[in-house]
Amino acid sequence: MMRRPIMQKVNGLTPGMIEQNISKMREMFPEVFTNSKLDKNKLMLLLGESIEEDEESYEFSWRGKKAAIRLGQEPTSKTLQPRIEKSIDWDRTNNIYIEGDNLDALKILQQSYQEKVKMIYIDPPYNTGMGFIFNDNFREPISSYKTSASSSQLTGRFHSNWLSFMYPRLMLARRLLTEDGMIFISINDKELYNLKKVCDEIFGEENFVTTLIWEKKKKPSFLDRNVGCVTEYILVFSKNNEKSHALSIEKTEEGKKYPFNNAGNTLRTLTFPENAVTFRIPDTIVNAQDMSAGKIITELLDDVVIENGRNKNTFRLKGEWRYSQEKVYEIVKNREEIVISKVPFRPNHVKRGGKVKKMRNLFSIAGYGFPTYEDADKEITDIFGKKIFDYSKPERLIRGLIQSLLYNDNQAIVLDFFSGSGTTGEAVWRLNNEFGTNHQFILVQLPEKIDSQSAAYHEGFQSISEIGRERLKRSKERLFKQNSRPNQDLGFKFFHIDDN
Repeated sequence: MMRRPIMQKVNGLTPGMIEQNISKMREMFPEVFTNSKLDKNKLMLLLGESIEEDEESYEFSWRGKKAAIRLGQEPTSKTLQPRIEKSIDWDRTNNIYIEGDNLDALKILQQSYQEKVKMIYIDPPYNTGMGFIFNDNFREPISSYKTSASSSQLTGRFHSNWLSFMYPRLMLARRLLTEDGMIFISINDKELYNLKKVCDEIFGEENFVTTLIWEKKKKPSFLDRNVGCVTEYILVFSKNNEKSHALSIEKTEEGKKYPFNNAGNTLRTLTFPENAVTFRIPDTIVNAQDMSAGKIITELLDDVVIENGRNKNTFRLKGEWRYSQEKVYEIVKNREEIVISKVPFRPNHVKRGGKVKKMRNLFSIAGYGFPTYEDADKEITDIFGKKIFDYSKPERLIRGLIQSLLYNDNQAIVLDFFSGSGTTGEAVWRLNNEFGTNHQFILVQLPEKIDSQSAAYHEGFQSISEIGRERLKRSKERLFKQNSRPNQDLGFKFFHIDDN
């Protein structure tokens, strides 16, 4: 189904979450409303055993949490103003770049994109303990949240401030996800566990997918006094785990053999139905016998009649198996091969190949070969001629994450509301070029001012959003030179968030 992006100025008050929640509650429980007012006692009676009566219940709380929740529920009167002169291929593109506060952007996007985004990837500002303060009134622009600190006594507040900053954004992000969608959040170990608790609350503990461990450096950082750190994390939650599917970036190999025997497993008996096994030995009758050797325990419990390379009769094998009886029946039902090539019998499951292979949660250099921060620095240098952006995630890492979720989709929406240098946008383009898909992106980035002493400033960039837009422009040119797919969407509509 085609998804229609925002094509023109979007204005007016966005609907608040409170009003929408009340409307849904009216549909489900009309009897709890009296004279348009909610009767809490009636609602508690209807919910019955779901009500927590114990005064001492488990809860994750911090200073400012209630205000953060209210902030996420409030509507916004901000508008999206189109900037055609800053766009690429405005008339034909489905991609969107929004310049402005991502809290406002997420509220505005509720109008057109609620439950339409399949994947969200974000790399939010990390709480390092001494560089993140959230303004107490909760309504200042995002630029005021990231300031410097001089007192170590504020350490306790840093966690509260960072969580209050993230909470309303994650609330709104969840509403944008499709039922089978997922969110991927890059994070360091300073806030990993707090972020997990927040996501447990917003998305539900049952929708936790995994914590991916990314090997971020070839050489360790020794900023920590105790260890040399080489990893960061990517927290993954689904909107509805029952409707999600396995994450995968690989498929099974054609003809690969998986032995049934597995020394040390529980001793069990497997039954092989007639004609279920392919024998690569001459037709014969193999008598029941002990076929154990070395550490491999195998006992044939029945004579086997082999005709035309298949077992004419059902037979049993006793041994230490990696597969259950149910798995044997599943293999037979799927018409996959079980092969025995010699006596003594050593059955192998031979897969056809091309099936989804679940992704491992360790993104190591030696394993999947994912790039590191050093590689990301080289990417930025190759694009701009200089390293003008620090700690950008490598494009191939983000592309791999997108591929892991969207391998069965031809067209889906990917959202990044901390888009930085625009890596996610380039990753979507390159994935589309590689697999012939038509995924589209929505990027949101604050026009955060650049330090006047930085290399980016000396190259003429005034804000991070300018870097992101320029990266996309140059990435398009590079893809053209590398023979991009004909008619591929390599554009974006540029919008700026205004006060009215």
